[in-house]
Amino acid sequence: MAGRAFGANARRAVAFEASYGAIPAPGNAWKKLAFVSSALGEEGGLIEDDLLGLGREPQDPTDDVLNNTGDVVVPVDARAFGYWLMLYFGAPASGNGDPAMGKIIFTAQPAVDSTVSVAGVAFTFKASGAAGNQVNLGADLPATLAALATKLNASADAGVSAATYSSDATSLTVTHDTPNATGNAFALAAGVGSNGTTSGDTLSGGTYAHVFTTGASILPSVSIEDGNPELPSYSTHFGAKGNTMRIQMQRSGQLNATLGLIAQGETAPAAVSGATGAVAVQVARFAQATGSVTDNGQVLATVRTAEVNFSNNLDLDETIRADRRINGADPGKVAVSVRLSLNFVDRDSVNRVGTAFPRALTFGWKNAVGSLTFSLPRVFLPRAKRAINGPGGILAEHNGQASGAQAASMTITLKNDVQSYT
Repeated sequence: MAGRAFGANARRAVAFEASYGAIPAPGNAWKKLAFVSSALGEEGGLIEDDLLGLGREPQDPTDDVLNNTGDVVVPVDARAFGYWLMLYFGAPASGNGDPAMGKIIFTAQPAVDSTVSVAGVAFTFKASGAAGNQVNLGADLPATLAALATKLNASADAGVSAATYSSDATSLTVTHDTPNATGNAFALAAGVGSNGTTSGDTLSGGTYAHVFTTGASILPSVSIEDGNPELPSYSTHFGAKGNTMRIQMQRSGQLNATLGLIAQGETAPAAVSGATGAVAVQVARFAQATGSVTDNGQVLATVRTAEVNFSNNLDLDETIRADRRINGADPGKVAVSVRLSLNFVDRDSVNRVGTAFPRALTFGWKNAVGSLTFSLPRVFLPRAKRAINGPGGILAEHNGQASGAQAASMTITLKNDVQSYT
């Protein structure tokens, strides 16, 4: 007997379509993407019988059109979220981001003949007479580390010379020369007796930058396969496009995005997956606690909650079709809005209003893999009342609208270790 379907075992794979509604063939174009919940699904109504003259009993109803819409809640993370951003905004401009960095931190002078290694090449500390990959110990630790940095910067080894080295009183800092994720594989090691500890086995923090902007005239569509392996049952939503997106910020909890999708249709359930070969995308989730909001470049320290809302205002092509489905969904006018709930603590809380004074707002998060920043260069905040509802702190609630009069109304920069989303 087949098992009961459980949400914990649900599977989701997503692939971009070459043309609207064309489900991609199995292969690595499919990506396994984690999700929190999903209300996407095809449904069709019934039209009640309206015939007279056949008695009081109703006749058979008639099938109405088919619609496939619903909200999908997904984690906002440093890797997988890029695929959802591409659905909403089109392919990003991708390039270099930040260089990988690391440290070797010392608690005391290294012992004679102890070693440190960079890029797999060992450098040995000597009392005197250093040659080759050897470094003379200085009069104190800062002098030793300065000599080590000089030696490393002068190295002719291709691996070692791929980074730049600097020192202070207690540490050697290593910065890879290529400002992307390449340097994340650059190895660091501190041998026994060196009195050194590395920040990690390799450098870290190297990223590629992917910049998404609003206003693209053509947006892609995806196929989304949902699977319940216990049954087994697999169905695919095809011709899915991104309509609305909402991200809520607060002090704690998981950071999620609610995506309003509109699909053309859904296939009948099958016993075999059509997304075999799908590549799992590892989630590197951002935490609510790492979020920040800036206003004209200054961090807003009084934010209680915030929300970013975006809409492509998809215009449905409701051409009459025998299969009862929509014929397409085209992007309409972009709409970007924000909501800020601020502690009422100073005069600036009052002055941050008035449509004559657009604000440049950013909403962002960081983790060990990368960062995500939503930049809105022109946000108008209307005057809002400050209700006093009790003895606690007073909040100023602002609901703003973004303008694209001078540039894109919103730019999203995702930095991570993914080289390309195309």
